[in-house]
Amino acid sequence: MKVDAVVFDLDGTLIDTLDIYCRILNIALERLGFQPVAREIVVGAAREGDFEWSRVLPRGLGSKMDDTVAQVREIIEGLYKKALHEEAELIPGASEILKKISAMGLKMALVTSTPWEYLQIKLKPLRKAGVADLFDVVITSDDVLRKKPAPEPLITCGKRLGVPMERAVYVGDSRVDIRAGKAAGMQTAGVLTGMEDRESLGREHPDVIIDNVTGLRSLIGEGG
Repeated sequence: MKVDAVVFDLDGTLIDTLDIYCRILNIALERLGFQPVAREIVVGAAREGDFEWSRVLPRGLGSKMDDTVAQVREIIEGLYKKALHEEAELIPGASEILKKISAMGLKMALVTSTPWEYLQIKLKPLRKAGVADLFDVVITSDDVLRKKPAPEPLITCGKRLGVPMERAVYVGDSRVDIRAGKAAGMQTAGVLTGMEDRESLGREHPDVIIDNVTGLRSLIGEGG
């Protein structure tokens, strides 16, 4: 890959948060008297960008669906921040590749659908590793009108970086990431440390699929 900038997704790409969310969601469901759901169901509900609550809540709620979703969200809100603060960890090798890319002189950015409020908590493991300040640009869901899979967050990022979209690669773990990157005119790299397996990512036709972000080392080479 010949690139001037490497843009990263956050959850499932640089930090491991999926199991934390699954656990907190199931605590919320159980508090409301519902059955817990398997990790695979939660992943399926989240894969298209907007969480599909109908896939994790019981059938037959009808007009009570909206109120039930609000109750679940309230419980999650009360537990999730603390859990993230205490448990979120970097994907193995993430800090090393971020330092490597920075040392190569390439621009780096973070584009996430996480709101700014939660981002400050999720950045804790990156701060601990001394890599949180390596990003030239950070785009959250609060910075744009339409989040991924719309290309707006990535296009906004490219403009702030001052890099043509075709000279940047977006690295993410989900089909939403690959769709957003392709729609923005970027090169795309799918990683297998988050929501998708190789087959499901392959259906989105990224430029490359790698096991984790450390695979970028051989792809971008010295000097991009």
